Amino acid sequence: MQRREWLQAAAALGLLNAAGCAMTPSLPAKTRVLVVGGGYGGATAAKYVRLLSQQKIDVVLVEPDAGFVSCPLSNLVLGGSATLTDLGRGYEALSRQHGVRVVRDSVARIDAPKKQATLASGATIGYDKLVLSPGVELMWDGVAGLKAANEQGRILQAWKAGPETLALRRQLEAMPDGGVYAITIPEAPYRCPPGPYERACQVASYFKAAKPKSKVLILDANPDVTSKGALFKKVWAEAYPGMVEYRPQHKAVAVDAAAMSVKFEVQDDVKADVLNVLPPMRAGAIAVQTGLANANARWCQVNFLNFEATAAKDIH
Repeated sequence: MQRREWLQAAAALGLLNAAGCAMTPSLPAKTRVLVVGGGYGGATAAKYVRLLSQQKIDVVLVEPDAGFVSCPLSNLVLGGSATLTDLGRGYEALSRQHGVRVVRDSVARIDAPKKQATLASGATIGYDKLVLSPGVELMWDGVAGLKAANEQGRILQAWKAGPETLALRRQLEAMPDGGVYAITIPEAPYRCPPGPYERACQVASYFKAAKPKSKVLILDANPDVTSKGALFKKVWAEAYPGMVEYRPQHKAVAVDAAAMSVKFEVQDDVKADVLNVLPPMRAGAIAVQTGLANANARWCQVNFLNFEATAAKDIH
């Protein structure tokens, strides 16, 4: 570990005293970084704050789930080439190898001026710096009837890898050959721009092998494919001709779970055997609750030099 690397890492989080940063690292007593959320962002931050500080900084990770399941690559489960077990791992290595204190709980409230987080259990944790990585929240109200349809298990999202991923796979397996799978895509920005198009490819791959008469319908609220458009269109045309159909400017506004149909802002309703409706998204609920979502009341503006929120000091 080079001294230069430590200085750069600590400076990025503002953990060096202004007077001492040019000479030697100087940390307040019991300096603590609290990390909320154990996904890719949170778990990686927790590991490297410990690693690059040479274990001088106390790191606490708060995460309600017992283990991590990768959202990237989870579309492979729908295609049949991976399992959730393949994509998961526990948090034990963070504790054992790096000394991160993992608390299985969720954060109910953050008091930014006091630098204190209150957990759902009622416990409180103070911090010097907070890394807030709660993922996204689905905005159910953006598509009328969608929340009820989800609760009934009829129309799923599977935009967080886990039980819904498996449930969506079961729906695809139960669908008759010659049926239609339709995925709706919200207006950008949303979590993982290429994700819906990748999912369409994986479902098409499964259909090509197991249900060759079936169809994949991509109903996109955006005017065109939002990520890697040329590549996706090439694959659809060459690998799945006649199976994948892409329709831009289709903004979903409501669903009918009984009829298995989706209503659009302008176009005619669409029925499908399996509906995978993705509503608009925003920053995780705790970020919104803390007042950090200052970009269209949905997303958090940050200083891109250190990812500190513009709405609150010492929250990254």
